[in-house]
Amino acid sequence: MRGTNTMCFHRILLITPPVKTELGPVRPNIGLGYLAQMLLENGIKYDVLDMLLGYTLDDLKRKVDQFKPDLLGVNLFSNKYKTAYETIEEIKKYFPSMKVIVGGPHVSCLRKKVLEDCPSIDFGVFLEGEFALLELCRGKKLKDIENLIYREDGDIVENKTRKFIQDLDALNFPTYNNFELNRYIDEKAVISSRGCPYSCTYCAVKLASGQQVRLRSPENVVDEVEFWHKRGYRQFSFQDDNFNVSKDRVFKICDEIEKRGFKDIFFRCAGARADKLDRDVLGRMKEVGFRTIAIGVEVGNDKMLGVIKKGEKFSDIDNAVKNACEVGFDVYLNFLAGVPYETISDIQDSINFSLKYPVFYAEWSNIIPYPGTELYDWLSEKGYLFKQPDEYLNDNSTTSNIPVFETPELSLEMRKKILVMVKKVRKKILRRSIVRRLEQRGIPWGIKHGIGFVVSTDTFMKYLFQNKIRGLADLIRFRLYMRGKDK
Repeated sequence: MRGTNTMCFHRILLITPPVKTELGPVRPNIGLGYLAQMLLENGIKYDVLDMLLGYTLDDLKRKVDQFKPDLLGVNLFSNKYKTAYETIEEIKKYFPSMKVIVGGPHVSCLRKKVLEDCPSIDFGVFLEGEFALLELCRGKKLKDIENLIYREDGDIVENKTRKFIQDLDALNFPTYNNFELNRYIDEKAVISSRGCPYSCTYCAVKLASGQQVRLRSPENVVDEVEFWHKRGYRQFSFQDDNFNVSKDRVFKICDEIEKRGFKDIFFRCAGARADKLDRDVLGRMKEVGFRTIAIGVEVGNDKMLGVIKKGEKFSDIDNAVKNACEVGFDVYLNFLAGVPYETISDIQDSINFSLKYPVFYAEWSNIIPYPGTELYDWLSEKGYLFKQPDEYLNDNSTTSNIPVFETPELSLEMRKKILVMVKKVRKKILRRSIVRRLEQRGIPWGIKHGIGFVVSTDTFMKYLFQNKIRGLADLIRFRLYMRGKDK
């Protein structure tokens, strides 16, 4: 009978493949952290190798030879996924009896196609993977493991979808045993929720985590902060796609932070939605140690917000950015450059808005149409893509100014010019921010403008985002912030 076979696994090696980006390995992978925690708590031996830390295929071979895993777990992202496939294929040549399981956003989007494209992969897990991995290791019948994709009799079988985990507090937060924590920046990332209820046309988040929002309790979230605070960490970054999806919960998290009486603590908010970001929320966050906040603006007017189905009014975005600056946050703005139906006039609207307030930084992303998104389907139907996903996801398009589609409103050449233009605006905003900071500290005119120019150059920014330099910059920034707070 199909699917009745079982397998047990006792030694698991979890890896992040060597898909290098300019950002470098800033933090340990949170997804692998949750999987490792599940294995740890259930007595299953595991080890971890983050190949982004500079490890080669030879290093991986040595690790496999020493640890002798019977299952290799690989976290897959769509960006340069062929590099991950090549790594898997090579390691299987040396250890053919070792099984390979993959998970992550790429699998959640493409499902069976991942196993079709890479014959060396034995199993895939889509959406949430903690319980699927545990059941596989324990020897549950393959056909009964929800969210599992596997091979049987020459076919690829995709099991039914597991219901999303409703009680996120039941999943203990990662403690990162066997991770090389000393090789990342001195900041802990926290994810306090899963899922996104919105329908933005360009975003693949809901494909990987669902549209049903599930929230960790404020007590559980701050337990994680306290765990790392006791171990010497003082900087934390909330990496939720929409940290403030519930304003009431933000207030409760802030109350819990205040109640614990942390000393010398610094929070970043990496993803905030403008229409739920009023002055009261911002003020309370600032009171308990939130210092930076990133707001997804995306486009420059109401017409374009409707096109991308953002579900916001531009007046809400304007108010949120204005209030965040006035409250005293370092504000980061995220934009898209050249969405469908956008014109050069619309791009100018976004540029004008980025310069309206004293924000710290603004970034325009080169839009990448991920398979499964509404954007990708629309571009494919219209025939506007001049590269296919297997090409643009594996070249430098995702990290450079190389457009992968054009529209009647914006030609390929015009898109290239726009990407150059917004890069200059980004530099201008950063330079202006640095000068403003130095001016507050009484730095002479010539010196502050010289430093602002150097910091905003491509060379400086490239080295800033390498983890060691980034860590030093963050440490300096943290100490300056704490010194200012004490005055």
